[in-house]
Amino acid sequence: MSASLSPQESALLPQIQQWIAEHRAALTNDLAEWIAIPSISRADRAAPGAPFGPECAQILQQVLDQAEQAGFKTEQHQGYAGSVIYGEHARDIGLINHLDVVPAGDNWTFPPFALTQHGDFVIGRGVADNKGPGVLNFYLLKLMRDLNIPLHHNLRIVYGLAEETNMADMAWFAENGPVPDYSIVTDGMFPVNNAQKGQLSFTLNVAESGVLADIVAGSASNSVPDFASVRIAQADAPTVNEKLALLQGIAATYVSIKPENDGAFTLKARGNGGHAAFPDGTLNATQVLLAALIELELLGDHERQLAETLVQLFASPYGESAGLGLEDAESGKLTLNAGVWYSHRADTLSIDCDIRYPVSWRGEQIVEMLQQQLAATTITLDPGWRDVAPFFLPTSHPVISLLQQVWNDTTGNDDRPYAMGGVTHSKKLPNAITFGPGYRKTAANTPDFLPEGHGLPHGADETIHLPSLLEALPKYVIALIRLDSYLLAQG
Repeated sequence: MSASLSPQESALLPQIQQWIAEHRAALTNDLAEWIAIPSISRADRAAPGAPFGPECAQILQQVLDQAEQAGFKTEQHQGYAGSVIYGEHARDIGLINHLDVVPAGDNWTFPPFALTQHGDFVIGRGVADNKGPGVLNFYLLKLMRDLNIPLHHNLRIVYGLAEETNMADMAWFAENGPVPDYSIVTDGMFPVNNAQKGQLSFTLNVAESGVLADIVAGSASNSVPDFASVRIAQADAPTVNEKLALLQGIAATYVSIKPENDGAFTLKARGNGGHAAFPDGTLNATQVLLAALIELELLGDHERQLAETLVQLFASPYGESAGLGLEDAESGKLTLNAGVWYSHRADTLSIDCDIRYPVSWRGEQIVEMLQQQLAATTITLDPGWRDVAPFFLPTSHPVISLLQQVWNDTTGNDDRPYAMGGVTHSKKLPNAITFGPGYRKTAANTPDFLPEGHGLPHGADETIHLPSLLEALPKYVIALIRLDSYLLAQG
């Protein structure tokens, strides 16, 4: 492969930039319409033709209707996914995306389901994960058509609807098709991703937990809770208020009290939310709440022991304090997140958790290690745990190499493929490789108008820098031209 752009590729770049300038406003308007639908995947609200609930069915139908109005062929895959197709060829190259989002959660400065523009930034649930990239795919097809860029394969966008839950959308599509020969998953960072950690989703139950059973926090196991609360029925509120001013450590300044008419009060704690797989910069609000409960002396002896055990268990988002400090050279460190805290039966606290483990390990091994760690406690692991195995391709894989070369040729960088804890549809669809359009943070593309810890995917005030997102378009054009040629040569 060429070590730089060909003359034909170079000649396309100014045309692409002009096209982007002419279509930026329309793309933003479409994104606003997509963001307005709170498409949280809800299999518990399934109906015929809508296996993930009415909002997911609504967003899919809206997107397919827009694509048909734009002159593209569409296919509806029994509500599990939908396709938008450009071309009249025998074989496809896929562009894989998802239209479901995690719940909004708390602590937003801006409305989560109404797109807000702030200079070059747009804010709303899903702008980064994954509706912003989804609308970018739609406009990529328009760009390829408008610039009349010849290909020997169709471009098939596949929009899934359950990526943020159990990926039943792409599991269905992988079995029922039509599955493209190769696909680019547009749901990650640039450059190209060649390794994704395994994912364990599981529930811990803490019986006879007393006051702790009233803890409420989080909205999804794969999101770090930014708020946590617990109702205290019997306590001297004035004395607690006095102690509140003297709190030390992580509980200081992050805890407040809301009195109730009957003399009870709610203790509230604030953290920094974000994606469970990328814990840097996050703070789990339950750690703050538990520390406050202990320091304010609001727990009996047994409850205090449980609280100290939970603090220790989740002290590190990298699992060291839970005996799970694992890592490998291919994919890095394990991550551990306690995402949802609730009670579904009396006197029992339940915690929905998420682990991303290195590619050289197996889910069964991690579960066994966790059970050994819990053996000395009264905390039990629910048997209904779920494992999504790791994804790994060597950096020498020809399509990994092709996409990496595209990145280096279009940026002038000399980067290498990367590993991540994030899980994408690469796990479910054959020959599907994650390649952008996420971008590296710089001072220019990082919002300075949001509270600390805001702006992350899965967090409050989810934000993207629109020019950085749009800069993915020329990279995808070059990648599709080269991938098309490679697959043609393979026969």
